[in-house]
Amino acid sequence: MNTAEDSRILMAERCAEEMKNIFRNTKHMPKEAVNLITEAEKKILEIKYSYAELDDLREYFEELKSIMKKLLDALGGADWSRTMRSKGVDTEKIAKLKFGMNIIYNLDNRLRLPPDPAYAVDIRLGRVESLHKHPNADRLKICNVNVGRMITVITNDLTVKEGDMIPVAMLPPADIRGIVSEGMFVGAGEGVSRKNGKIGELPDLTDEELNSVRKEVLKYLR
Repeated sequence: MNTAEDSRILMAERCAEEMKNIFRNTKHMPKEAVNLITEAEKKILEIKYSYAELDDLREYFEELKSIMKKLLDALGGADWSRTMRSKGVDTEKIAKLKFGMNIIYNLDNRLRLPPDPAYAVDIRLGRVESLHKHPNADRLKICNVNVGRMITVITNDLTVKEGDMIPVAMLPPADIRGIVSEGMFVGAGEGVSRKNGKIGELPDLTDEELNSVRKEVLKYLR
């Protein structure tokens, strides 16, 4: 297994680096957060250069999960994001920390999928629960999407409507004209795709649909 070049491992490495920068440069972050994410970085590096098969890396993944649980506790437990918002930490940083912790915690699950850069992030079937026009862009919609938890997705596909079941690539959060988007609707050709299935599960996707995710992942990792 070529772990050194695997985009799924490179994504975890990149997330750990970005999380450390947030912890170092943001007020109200616990001091132990930097130490914990540094531990995670070292463990990811060991995985990256192990060239081992997945079954032989079980102990490493268990240690990564343990570190992420300790980090969650250090940040304040289950309600940490609400606490951080109350202290003035901006929404984009909170979203990036959520994204990074998920990427690292569930790295082993992604490595069980095909070795495709598209699977460096979660792809989940989501249901559009509500939507409204972006206040700063006439051609964008802000969608509240249930992917097993509620996230915000900003789309330029104006055909999207409440109740649509759409695959969502959980990409690194990005501020789009003042609103943070936590994912991208997956599509092929013109418009986003609609799928049947269970909310939160990985839907069946064509290579063209996966390629739209691949491009975004590789752009982020450059």
